Amino acid sequence: MTELTPAQRNEARRGFNLLDSDNDGRITKDEFESAVRETSFKSAPAEEIIRQADVNDDGAVTFDEFLDALTYQTNAKGESTGSFNMFVRLVQRTHVAQNKTHELDYLDQYKCWPPPFVIICMTIIEIGVFIHYSDVNCDNSPDLECPVVFTSHAAFRPGCREEVWRFYTYIFVHNGIMHILFNMIIQILLGIPLEMVHGPWRVFLLYSLGAIAGSFASSVFDPNSNLVGASGAVYALIGAHVSDVIVNWGEMPFREVRAAVLFLLVAADFSVSIYNRYYKDDTSVSYCGHMAGFVMGCTMGTWILRNLKLTRAEVYLKWIGLAIAGIGVIFAFFWNIFYDYKYDTCPT
Repeated sequence: MTELTPAQRNEARRGFNLLDSDNDGRITKDEFESAVRETSFKSAPAEEIIRQADVNDDGAVTFDEFLDALTYQTNAKGESTGSFNMFVRLVQRTHVAQNKTHELDYLDQYKCWPPPFVIICMTIIEIGVFIHYSDVNCDNSPDLECPVVFTSHAAFRPGCREEVWRFYTYIFVHNGIMHILFNMIIQILLGIPLEMVHGPWRVFLLYSLGAIAGSFASSVFDPNSNLVGASGAVYALIGAHVSDVIVNWGEMPFREVRAAVLFLLVAADFSVSIYNRYYKDDTSVSYCGHMAGFVMGCTMGTWILRNLKLTRAEVYLKWIGLAIAGIGVIFAFFWNIFYDYKYDTCPT
């Protein structure tokens, strides 16, 4: 047999790693026996399989011995390596089949019952509030600029921090038809699929945390700006999708496509945001509120969303995310207690 190509060598390395369960660089007899039981291999016992590759008779197979047994039809002792090759191919096929099963697991989580009511209810409420303010401010004829809702008792305003409900209720009021149209389309497209997999209350919690993160961030980084719109909560849904892809990477089909689409969406939006803020000097939009909602979705999503198969790396990721979100919220909380806004009272 000829020497293995680089691709074949990489495939051999993957096969070796599948059998080397403790990752110590050696496949022991116990590891071979375990794999034989799991694959129900009947052509040869574990002792014969390991003997065909273990040319130095030390009771374990190194990667070099593994590679030689795959490359040549006989080993250095003149014995056939046929059973060894059959066994390795079975292990690799079994692993591929298991991976395909895992990929189907995420699709199986989509449930139509109970229906995804949280995002639908929030959308109906926000549209209802918009219609109300359109009737009051625009003679029921909303446009790109109307209704103007910055003076609403629901909007977040710099001098109104004592009215704590404003840290959340600002998401229900929108400034102009394009503002609400964009937010409603995005939260329906992203929120409903997320709710079908992870359930309504997990999504509602992330949505609400994104809303609070948006107003907290705006109060710190844009302390003299008013804040309206559900963008902070909507960006938390985008961040939640990023978190979902990360924590369920191994179980999610088309994960590379999902990751690429999310990356392009986030990169494009933040590029436009940075351009508008620093090159066009547009201060009418609280981009820091968008960013805070996105970060909240990414970080707390690792805790709140369902993780179909928790790994050690994901455990560390969860604690890092909790630390980032916790430090940010605590800092903003005390900022709003002690920061001296230039407004002494809440404007009417």
